[in-house]
Formats: sequence, structure tokens, C-alpha cells
Amino acid sequence: MEKHCVSKVFTKDSRLASIADIEPGLDRLWGQFNQDINDSNAVIMRACMSNLIIYCDTPQEAEQINQEISVIADEHPARVILLIENGKPSNGSIGADIALYYTPLDDGWQVCAERIDIRATSAMKERLPYVTRTLLVGDLPTTLWWVSQRPAPVAGEVFYQLAELANQVIYDNVGWVNPVQGVAMMTRWVEAQQNTQVVHNLAWRRFTYWRKLIGQVLDPQVAPGALEKLHSIEVRHGPHALAPTWLLTGWLASRLNWQSVDGKALSDSELIWRFKTKTQEIKIHVVRMPEGDPLIYRILFNWGSKAEPNRICFERVDKERIGIVEALSTIPARLFTAQVPARAELVAAQLAQRNRDKIFESALKASQAMTAVFQK
Repeated sequence: MEKHCVSKVFTKDSRLASIADIEPGLDRLWGQFNQDINDSNAVIMRACMSNLIIYCDTPQEAEQINQEISVIADEHPARVILLIENGKPSNGSIGADIALYYTPLDDGWQVCAERIDIRATSAMKERLPYVTRTLLVGDLPTTLWWVSQRPAPVAGEVFYQLAELANQVIYDNVGWVNPVQGVAMMTRWVEAQQNTQVVHNLAWRRFTYWRKLIGQVLDPQVAPGALEKLHSIEVRHGPHALAPTWLLTGWLASRLNWQSVDGKALSDSELIWRFKTKTQEIKIHVVRMPEGDPLIYRILFNWGSKAEPNRICFERVDKERIGIVEALSTIPARLFTAQVPARAELVAAQLAQRNRDKIFESALKASQAMTAVFQK
């Protein structure tokens, strides 16, 4: 059966008087939905593959998420619990709205998911974990998606208590105001989990194409000696993309067994890291571009010398392609398909994952080592 549209929302009489009215309100909403489509003879499938808790700091973040939930529900029907701190409840200091998402299929079936919005004032945010616990569907995996641009541990008990409810925690380090602090705090928290949870950074999945491309082109069978002789890398990224760049560098360091030596900021938009191997030193020069999307735009690898130049420069051409820059490379120019995925697609894909990613965790540890030398 193939879907012919993305999930639609059904919200008739969705505003609730109290938190206690959420479950009865959902039952009423299901009844109204059944009645509305009764004439079409469609079969309704009330699907729920997991619980998805989404935490937002502000109504503005929630408004953006509002545009993405339908994409997620279309791929992964779930009970979605959207928590909004600094919200504006209609009554009192905490309130709720409910909705259904449904996807018409070619044979007339309706696959449906549920959504519950909990809005709390800043003074009542401590209640959010307790309310959430009562709304989870039992015996189903639970994921916490931390949307806030604050590194999760900064939020303190609200985050820790929500994380205890989850089998998986998803976060995104794009946009962190203080990447050094954020990487350090998040890495320490991940290490403390003792293999109890799956933790995923959307940046890791977002630059999958970079990791595959680097691995393919610098493979010893394709570029003999490149990894052993590599001595410098130049990276250019857009605004708010330093933390993902940090993680990509950590991935290189962990896979190639580099040891962090030091790091320093040359300006507000430029920094340098130095690593060492048994035989040589590697310098990584990172520059933030004045404008653009929060993406990595260019990576130049240099493993040659003046007598024998060897280098390759990858550059994002547009949101669909990455190319080898012929003028800055000693190999022929090529184009590779590398579409920038939407955030909702990344989340939907990750919801199906239930295993820890050891390579990602190794990259996090290397990122933490980079943070330590940078703070000296």
C-alpha cells in the first residue's frame, strides 16, 4: 500500500480545560473522527509505534515543530507529547491541547497518530516530567527529542527526569551559543549513561554524506599514503555550525587515532586545533563564513609537499550536491549527490533505531578531548 499524501491533522474541540481531561478528550476526539469519516467506509487504524516526547523552550520553537510533526507521524505513527516551556496556557499555569494525525491510504485506510501539547509557564516547568509520565503508552519504546538550543544538561532536573522516561534521547547541537561548554556537558552526560540509553545527535546523521565521501576518496586503495601523510585540513562552515564541525573533527580524530595537543581561537570566526600521531602533527584550521546555512561548506585535505603536492578539496555546490574543486585538488573534479535532509526526516529515521552507535560515541569522546585542550 502506498501513501498518496502526508499526514493531516484533526483538531475538532481540541482545547482542554485541564490536564486530567487529556485521555477522555482523546477518546472524544477519536469518536468525532470516526463519525466524520463514517460515510466514506474507510477503515481506521489507530497506530502507535512509540512515545515521542518533544521538549521546547519557547512557543517559537514549538511553532517550528508544528510544521514538522506531520512528516514524523507519516513515517512513524506515535503518541507525540509536545512540552512547551514559557508557554501561554489558556487557563492557569499549565494547560493542554490534543489532536489526531491521519494518513489516507490508497485502499481507503486511515493510519492515525495522537498529539498532546502541554503548555507551562516557566514557574511550572518542573511539573512537565510528572505530567508526561502519566501520558506515556505502556510497553512501547519512548524517545525524548530535546529541541531546545540549550545543551540539555543546562536545563537541570527537567531534562534529567524526562531522560529517565526515555529509551532514546535525540538532540541537535546546531545553533549552540557556546559550543565548547555544550560539547563538554553533553559528552559527560552521555558517558555517564553506562550503556543504558541510545543517545543521538542529529548532526551525526546530517553529515553522513561527508563521512561516506571522505572515507571513499581517502581510502588507502584510492589515495595510497594520504591518511598517513595528512598534515593539514581546512574547514569552512556557515553560521551556527561550529558544534557539528567539532563533531566531524572528533570523528576523524577517533577513527585515525589522533591525540589532541591544543586548540585556540584566532578570532570570533576562526580557530585552530592541533593533533599528533606517532610520526607527525596535523593542524585543522576552521573558519566560520559570514553568512549561509548552518552547514559544512568546504573541507580541504592536504597530505603533500611543495615537491609532491597532494590535496583534495570538497565543496558544497548546492543543497543537492558536493563537488571536488579542481583548482584546489590534485585529482580530477567530480560531483557527488549529497542532499541536505530536513530535520523531521532525520528524527523520523532515528526513531526506528534501537542500538547505540559506538562510532558516534567514540567521536563524542574525541570531541571532549578537543574541548579539554581548548580550555587550557
